[in-house]
Amino acid sequence: MEVMSESTSEQAKGKRFRLIVRSAEEAVRVIREKLGENARVLSVRQVGGEGLKKFISSPKLEVIAELPSEDRINASEAEGDTLALQNGLSPAPSPNSKNVDKKNDAESLNLKSEQEPEAPTKGNVDLNSIEILLKAGFDSQLISVIETWSNWNDIRNLPLADTLKEITIGLSDRFKVTENQPVQDRIAIIGAPGVGKTTTLCKFLAHDVFMNKKTPNVLKVENGVPNPDDSLRIFCEVIGVTLYREATKAPSSSIQSPLYLDLPGLSLGQQDEWVSAKEALDSLNVDTRVMVLNAAYDKQIINKTITQGQLIGATHLAFTHFDEISNSTKLWPILLHNQFSPLCICNGQNVTGDFTTNVLNQMIAKTFPEELYSRGFSSYRNI
Repeated sequence: MEVMSESTSEQAKGKRFRLIVRSAEEAVRVIREKLGENARVLSVRQVGGEGLKKFISSPKLEVIAELPSEDRINASEAEGDTLALQNGLSPAPSPNSKNVDKKNDAESLNLKSEQEPEAPTKGNVDLNSIEILLKAGFDSQLISVIETWSNWNDIRNLPLADTLKEITIGLSDRFKVTENQPVQDRIAIIGAPGVGKTTTLCKFLAHDVFMNKKTPNVLKVENGVPNPDDSLRIFCEVIGVTLYREATKAPSSSIQSPLYLDLPGLSLGQQDEWVSAKEALDSLNVDTRVMVLNAAYDKQIINKTITQGQLIGATHLAFTHFDEISNSTKLWPILLHNQFSPLCICNGQNVTGDFTTNVLNQMIAKTFPEELYSRGFSSYRNI
């Protein structure tokens, strides 16, 4: 950039300019080059890119600067645009514009000291990264876990975009080292009423038949609780799976011909139902016990279900209604700090909805609140 000539500097007096820079040091250098030593800063605020650029690039600073004059002249907007084009600067909004941050004054950026950059260089304008995540809906329990990481002090003061990247890497690494129990040839589908247990079973069956080329069978287990089979029976007929109502009539199972056991919905308030179901599964030599959780449920209900799952000897987890949550952060502590192996994630409330066993990719894709994608980081100043 060329330094303004003396005559151009005189023309610029009393006018405001808007600069987009990467740091306070860059702002100081550009302002001095373009406007000279007497320029003063009116406001500084952090701005982000559009869409996913917020996550792949560091935040920038918007600086409003003015070259004051003893007799300030209120130049017209057209004149301001012309001068800005001549000098390579974008014209700043008028003093009455809502885009000017009136909370910041000339003290926001000290032009006399290039050695003391302000907090925006670290990605923190009014709120730090953790505060922004909390206000955007990030799970507080997960944040407490992240703050125990050995490298937390290294990443806590990074720009927000970099902090999010490090959190993503940390969660992925910890997920990959969790124990992943193998699925055996007898698989019980367990859950409270209404969580999507039967729908999940149907998706398992369809996946085995059409994708894995297996020949599964289904055993309905009542165990003293009514367990109607109308919808499941019809689905099994459509895809060619045999459904049995008596354990003695069910064929032997194998990896190529697994046996799925469909239990009735177990009430969270009836602990004896879970204990009784465990005894039934033990007698049938069922090693794989999949706990179905509705991801859209309140965290307290999910945690209570997890507690009951421990009573029944659950080994794996299947999440349903995953498409109905804004972010997956409340599920991370469950995946990282329980003995259950994540088995699948289901979207939609019917058997034609998405089904995937790649749990990590789904969790990462929905880890950060949607608000962070749809709004600039600076928007969180007023949350």
